[in-house]
Amino acid sequence: MDGSNATLVERRDLTADVASLFIRPDDAAGTPFAPGQYATLGLADGNRIIQRPYSMATPHAADDTWEFHVRRVRAGALTERLWDVPPGGRLRLGTPRGRFTMDPGDPRSRLFVATGTGIAPFVAMIRDDLAAGRRRTTVVVHGVAHADELGFGDLLASLDADRRSGIRYLPTISRPGDARNRGWAGATGRAEAVLADSWDALGLHHGGMVAYLCGNPGMVLAAQATLAARGVAPGDIRTESYWLDRAAAPAA
Repeated sequence: MDGSNATLVERRDLTADVASLFIRPDDAAGTPFAPGQYATLGLADGNRIIQRPYSMATPHAADDTWEFHVRRVRAGALTERLWDVPPGGRLRLGTPRGRFTMDPGDPRSRLFVATGTGIAPFVAMIRDDLAAGRRRTTVVVHGVAHADELGFGDLLASLDADRRSGIRYLPTISRPGDARNRGWAGATGRAEAVLADSWDALGLHHGGMVAYLCGNPGMVLAAQATLAARGVAPGDIRTESYWLDRAAAPAA
C-alpha cells in the first residue's frame, strides 16, 4: 500500500524539532479548504498508512503548495519518518477537514491564543485577511518553551510594527531560565497566564470579541476559564486542541 498523492517540495527547519513542510498535492485545484482547517499527512508502512492531522498555515487551495508547521516527536510513529523524506519525496495528503474556521464577514475583533505549532491556523487566517485586504483588530498571544520555536514570529512582529494592520503580537516563553532562551527580553510565562496578566494592556474587552484557542489542551482549558471569568460568552470561544502524541488524541 502506498496511496501517495502529494510531493514534499521543501522542509524549512526552525529548530531541530520544528519545521515548515511545503507540500504540493497532485490535484491542489480540486481540493478546496478554508483557513483554519487541517489535513492528515501520512506515509506508507507496509500494508498500512501512518497518518496524523496538521493544520495548514496557507490560507486556501489557490496556493498550489501547502505549508504545514510541524513538531518532530522523537520516537514518534510518523514525524521521525517525515524528517527522513527528501525534497521530491512522496507522501499521502488527506482531505481537508475541521470547523476551526473564521467567518470573513464577522466584523468583531479577534483574540488568537496558541501554543507551539498551534499558531499555524492563525497564520492561515491572517494571511487570508491580508490577501483579501481585510483589516480587523486581532490580538495574537503565542506561547512556546523556547524563543527559537516562535514560528512565524518575524511575520507577526512586522505586522505588529505596522499599526495599520490592526494586529497586536505578544510572544511568550515558558522556560526563561533555559540556556536556549538567553537574551530573551520579551514576556515570560505560559500563554494563558500572560493572557490573564496582559488583558487590560492588550485592550481586550468581552463585548464584541471572538476568541480562538489552539494548541496544548491544558492551555485551551485554562484560557477558556480566563475568558469566562472576564465575561466572554461560551459561544464566542472556538477551540482546537493539539496532542503531542496524536495517537492518544480522540478522533477528530
